[in-house]
Amino acid sequence: MSKGRPLGKKLTTVVVYKKPTGKKHSMLITEEEVDNIINSRKRNPIIPDSYEIVEIGVGKYFIEKYKKEFNIK
Repeated sequence: MSKGRPLGKKLTTVVVYKKPTGKKHSMLITEEEVDNIINSRKRNPIIPDSYEIVEIGVGKYFIEKYKKEFNIK
């Protein structure tokens, strides 16, 4: 018998970040868990440590919300 959350439908994670030299916001849409995105000790992080993570949201709702809020096309 397995423990923890049952495997099934993956949740959509939306991340808004800025590069260290820029002012423009970028968006990353992935099915990775939030802990894997935030973890700075991973060998190959999804978002490099030098980038600034502005917002993180779980769910498809945040895609449209962050596009409007940060003027991302």
